[in-house]
Amino acid sequence: MSEDELAVESIGKLFRKFALPAVVGFIIGGVQITIDGYFIGNGVGTLGLASVTLVYPLLIGMIATAMLIGTGGASLVAIELGKGNRKRAHRIASDMLPLMFVLGTFFAILGLFFTEPLLRMVGATGTVFVMANDYLRIMFIGSICLIAGIGLDPLVRNDGRPNFAMKMMVVGAMTNVVLDYLFVMCWGMGMQGAAIATIIAFAVSMIAFVSYFFSRYAQLRLYLSDISPDIKIIAGILKTGFPAFVMQASLGVLVLSYNYMLLRYGSEIAVSSYGVIEYSFAIFFMIFEGISAGVQPIIGFNHGAKLYDRVYVATKMAILSCFLVGLSGFILLYTFPETIIQLFNRNDPELLATAVEGMRIFIFGIIVEGVIISVAVYYQSVNKIKPSLFIHFGKIFIFILPLLFILPRYYGLTGVWMAAPVGIYLMLIVVGVMFLKEIKILKHPPTEVNE
Repeated sequence: MSEDELAVESIGKLFRKFALPAVVGFIIGGVQITIDGYFIGNGVGTLGLASVTLVYPLLIGMIATAMLIGTGGASLVAIELGKGNRKRAHRIASDMLPLMFVLGTFFAILGLFFTEPLLRMVGATGTVFVMANDYLRIMFIGSICLIAGIGLDPLVRNDGRPNFAMKMMVVGAMTNVVLDYLFVMCWGMGMQGAAIATIIAFAVSMIAFVSYFFSRYAQLRLYLSDISPDIKIIAGILKTGFPAFVMQASLGVLVLSYNYMLLRYGSEIAVSSYGVIEYSFAIFFMIFEGISAGVQPIIGFNHGAKLYDRVYVATKMAILSCFLVGLSGFILLYTFPETIIQLFNRNDPELLATAVEGMRIFIFGIIVEGVIISVAVYYQSVNKIKPSLFIHFGKIFIFILPLLFILPRYYGLTGVWMAAPVGIYLMLIVVGVMFLKEIKILKHPPTEVNE
């Protein structure tokens, strides 16, 4: 798709062209996460689920880094293309690769020397500690594959190739599923097998994306001679991507805190139940991310071109779509919790009972979670960093975390499950007030909208 089409094509058609492939790709990613849980739960057992849930806050550090570079760089590229600054956009894309390599090397060093103290920090003990260490060490050592596999995806979409990005996510996910089955179920490689399968899958995506940008098919074609890091550009990437980093990193803090409170007011079964609930939510959260990722280049380009009415329509479409997906997810998960939970483990009645109770409370937040994500992505797409950062930070640190440490004092384990949905709805009120003011600006823009 040419840059002119982003400025003149109907928003509905652009939404279908960019958002639908992104949604399909992210759904496949969500299915991949869910199937990972299936293989670990059935091939390793309840303690395997607890192990992954405990290390997840540490894995989020890598995902947050990928989002920091990928979302930050892709957002700046879209804005510069909207302004007609193709040369500047090309420089930004060129500087993303060495940044990924440097930060990936940092995580690889953690994997080689520091996994055991990190696991003690998150509360892993006994058999869970051994399983978690097997998994985390391999994931950290292969971090460059994960960071590049995730981080280059939004740049490919912003280069006008959303279908290619989708196909590569599908290929990576299918690779993971096949290898999970072979390594975990057939060859009994346990947690190490699950980690190796995941890293190989991300390596496939990384190789495909890097090859694309060095090929003649890329509009922002890269050459080795182009890679000459510019400190100002790298600082701009990090600044613009910081809200996405905070969103993911805050999620890591939240999961870590949930694990602590679940162990305090419940047991390892409660931690496993939380993992199962998150696996069940994964597909719907991936749809939220897909819608937001798909609409980001549309918003960013048209904001750069000062076509604010088109920015408003695209954002409204994303918000409505996320709400409908969230409502559908709530109905499905609230109606059939037992069936869904038994996908991950059929042999532990205590796990089933605890997870069903938790899901029927926890699930209420999913209805509006996507709306909050869409508004935050809007602010990031138009390079308004502070409000985007506030939304990501505020939801968890101002609302959910305080409730997580207050409500269990009165309601026990039920209070742990209540904290997230109550906090999400409180944040929705704040986001609604913020965005109503933004709508007025988009409908009646001043001479210059804050960039």
